[in-house]
Amino acid sequence: MAREDFPNMQEQTIHLHGLKVMGTHGVLPEEHAQPQEFRVDVSMQVCAEQAIHTDSVADTISYKDVADAVVEIVAGEHVDLIETLAHRIAQRVVAMGARFVTVTLHKPKAPIGYEFGDVSVTESLPGVLMKPERRRVVLGIGSNLDVPEAHVIEAVGALAELIEIEEVSELYRTAPQLSEGQTDQPDYVNAVLTCYIELPLLPFLHMLHHVEADHGRVRTKRWEARTLDLDVIDVEGVESRDPELFVPHPRAAQRRFVVEPWLSIDPTATLRGEPLATVLARLGEQRVERMDPEEYMPRVLEAFAQWDDAGEFSDLEDEFEADFGGSSLPQNSSEFSEFGEFKRFPWDAYFDSEDEQDHE
Repeated sequence: MAREDFPNMQEQTIHLHGLKVMGTHGVLPEEHAQPQEFRVDVSMQVCAEQAIHTDSVADTISYKDVADAVVEIVAGEHVDLIETLAHRIAQRVVAMGARFVTVTLHKPKAPIGYEFGDVSVTESLPGVLMKPERRRVVLGIGSNLDVPEAHVIEAVGALAELIEIEEVSELYRTAPQLSEGQTDQPDYVNAVLTCYIELPLLPFLHMLHHVEADHGRVRTKRWEARTLDLDVIDVEGVESRDPELFVPHPRAAQRRFVVEPWLSIDPTATLRGEPLATVLARLGEQRVERMDPEEYMPRVLEAFAQWDDAGEFSDLEDEFEADFGGSSLPQNSSEFSEFGEFKRFPWDAYFDSEDEQDHE
């Protein structure tokens, strides 16, 4: 499957070139006191999807704000090296929400004693969504079509081949939260898992879209019934207001079907700095019921047998290799490749019993 099959949002690159600022930067003593000219070029990759629809500068990065930040840095505290200055500018623009930033800092009148055209340094810096780093992630899983319990369990199995899963909650049957006038939907089956990833967050999100699509997920309108939904709920140490990936999830604190399963596997968890137990206590009445594996596992095993006969699910690892390239693949974790290896996985006994029957 090609990446364009998924709802990746419109990206644009904003360029600010030739911004002239006077500053006192350099190694020589006279450069500490006598201002000289610096020119700055900034290119920043942004998700423009929301801004295109709203036509509001509040939904993008204002180049005026970027210019103000550059002037503040260059006209401010002295540094000896233009490398340091370029890095500070790049860090500031990344903090404004850019996905990727390239800064070129020019020092056209550097006192080097020769005739020359320019001296410059360029730094490129990824934003938080594009920076490869080992991070702990909380994922929400949901389904309310076909055999939803089977879709949830199969999705966990697929993810186990691609990421390092830490813990998985039990399954919960939950009432759909519908907006006014929305058509009724079947109950959802939900779970929450915690995991570790090394892939940058935006490619990781696109990877989740692959898994959803492999389960027949089709997006036509918001909050419709679906075979599989994989939501990034929280990422340790990360806040993002990128339109494609808000972190923490903006509605997580309103959803008992997220908070209760999450709390069951991580009793000390916090959401935006608040203990998750406090968040749960504040939630209103929402029907969320822990499911009994004795009741749902026969349906799951029957669905798995049918899917296996029909060849329903593709080799996701090969697809990721083709779409993202081997160097971008998340690290596989063999110790999590079998259902029974999870710390909490209430249906593992059923797979164990099936294996025993196969060998009898």
